[in-house]
Amino acid sequence: MAGPAFDPNGAVRFDLKNGAAADAKGGRLVLVPAAVLGALDDETLTRIGEELGRACGARVAGRLGGDAGVRAAQLEVVVSHLAGELAIAGVGAVHVERWGRAMVVVVQNAGVAHDGFVSAVLSGALSAASGRDLAAAHIGKDGVRSRYFLGSAATADRARDLAAGGKGHVEVLATLQGGAA
Repeated sequence: MAGPAFDPNGAVRFDLKNGAAADAKGGRLVLVPAAVLGALDDETLTRIGEELGRACGARVAGRLGGDAGVRAAQLEVVVSHLAGELAIAGVGAVHVERWGRAMVVVVQNAGVAHDGFVSAVLSGALSAASGRDLAAAHIGKDGVRSRYFLGSAATADRARDLAAGGKGHVEVLATLQGGAA
């Protein structure tokens, strides 16, 4: 993997004397139990998810030379940094699968088991990191692993509709790419 490796050292700093938590650049953080987030209404939870994702994505872009650096970097480098940021934020364990031209983000052991929240985190993170408007749509779950299609808002809406109509993630991806599963 060419490019800087993700280094979690100092990503979160605790100042017990002053009762503060901060990110590596000094931005204040508040640690919130996942159950508190899970109790929020969908709209609020989605907004928080998008902002959390944007903060994670902005940190990735900062380390990789801005959104142009992210777009120029190898996919493995970007995924490593995003996965690290999202893990530190408690979102879950993240990796990417390629299905032909489609990119699918897999989240295992989500800290907040709400598909809208996780979709918003992923959309925010990848949009902020890449400098492009991207959307994520939940397209399937098995056990503690959920899959999210990543693409334009229109294609993500279509993926979401296909999944809501009962198609599994393989069928959704095949349909989006013009094939049949």
